Amino acid sequence: MPGMIANKVFYKMVIVSIITLSILNSCENRNKQDSETELKIFFINDNHAQIDNFSKIKYIIDEAEEEGKVILVSSGDMFSGNPLVDFYEEKGFPVIDLMNRTGFDLATLGNHEFDYGQEVLQDRIDQASFDVLCANMTSQSPLLDQPEATAIITAGDLEVQFVGVVETNGKPGAVIPSTHPSKLENLVFTDAAQTLGNYSTLKEDSGADLLILLSHLGHNYGEGATSDYSVAGDYPFFDMIIGGHSHSIQDTTINGVHIYQAGSYLNYLGKISLDIKDEKIISEEFELIKLDDYDNYSGEIADLVESYNTNPDFEEVLGTNNTFLTRNRTVGCFYTDAIRGYLQTDISFQNPGGIRADIDEGDITLLEIYNVDPFGNRLLKYEMTVSDIKDFLEGTGTGLYYSGVVIESDPGTGVIIKDQQGNILESDRVLSVAINDYIPNIHESYFPEPAEVYDITTAEAIISYLRNLSEPIDYPKCNRYFRYEE
Repeated sequence: MPGMIANKVFYKMVIVSIITLSILNSCENRNKQDSETELKIFFINDNHAQIDNFSKIKYIIDEAEEEGKVILVSSGDMFSGNPLVDFYEEKGFPVIDLMNRTGFDLATLGNHEFDYGQEVLQDRIDQASFDVLCANMTSQSPLLDQPEATAIITAGDLEVQFVGVVETNGKPGAVIPSTHPSKLENLVFTDAAQTLGNYSTLKEDSGADLLILLSHLGHNYGEGATSDYSVAGDYPFFDMIIGGHSHSIQDTTINGVHIYQAGSYLNYLGKISLDIKDEKIISEEFELIKLDDYDNYSGEIADLVESYNTNPDFEEVLGTNNTFLTRNRTVGCFYTDAIRGYLQTDISFQNPGGIRADIDEGDITLLEIYNVDPFGNRLLKYEMTVSDIKDFLEGTGTGLYYSGVVIESDPGTGVIIKDQQGNILESDRVLSVAINDYIPNIHESYFPEPAEVYDITTAEAIISYLRNLSEPIDYPKCNRYFRYEE
């Protein structure tokens, strides 16, 4: 009898405990459904190895975390654009170190994450204390592990589900990101539009409060191209898109999907303040924080940034510039003159996307040249007929800076190539061409085997050219840019 009584008491206690727990869970769920929850999402995109403002981001995030729930993410292109980072002993290491210390929760791969090569990218992913996503890449490479497609970030009682994608517009007729094709061996990419439909029920399946696309597609590239705008139109199950790649400022809504982007080069920090209820956004406010105008910063991170910025080798003066050169025109004149002058060819070409900075008036330093040309593309020389060059310009319609000739377009005859005295060159005339190895890799059907492959980068060629100049460079009104349009 005593044993039976004890068992009855025990079972009653278990039943009471279960009922109590059920009531508590019910109350918790009801409270979660009936009340609004605040969340702040901070983000950057396209910082391109710029690091100076991480100390300010750290201060902002620390302050925000004292007030409530915070998530911090990057939508890609963490690397390429700052020689102090790109040519650091471990390429890209300073960016990931600073992102770790600043408190990033997540990033997606951008096209320039591949610039250092797969092995270095894997090192940087291993270094990161946050996940790096890419849903539209399959790795068959021994050098790069398969990244996760999605991740859930928990902020208090909220669970936020992210999907990450990268653009794939890097080469006509191919589905690859915009980086040197040689860096993508054994990696298979899919247009994001063919991938994102797989995640239509992800929010419900995971029980997340929000579903966010962390996108490196660019905000809008016109009809037929997959972009943040087209994704919002076709896949409205995303609560929002935090984008990158197009270096723009976005705060818009398409088909009920909110789209954000925060410029580039760590000039801004995006801040999205949300009220969430029943797995829906009740209210939403966007603030673009201009970091250059922000006064407060973390002293610890500022000291670390200063240590990464201190490299006397990059202060070497290579030459002198008489006029300020802009990256979108006059730098192209200097650049093409320099690689043509270095190889002593008849003509040279350079793609505008491979020129990343202005050149200030006055002393030209090593740092400035690597800022202009950070990608490490190799220098090639080709022997091509005038007809071959015209076919390339007409067939691709690509815009290029050039040197050594005059290039014009005639509605009736197409491209016309003249010498510098204005004489039209015959179609069978053979010209020597200086060019980086990215352009022939993208447009390989227009290029024969190179006449010479140099064990030197285009940046190194420009540096050598400057060191051997006795006079300042001077480009007050130069515009040698050509793009064929029918």
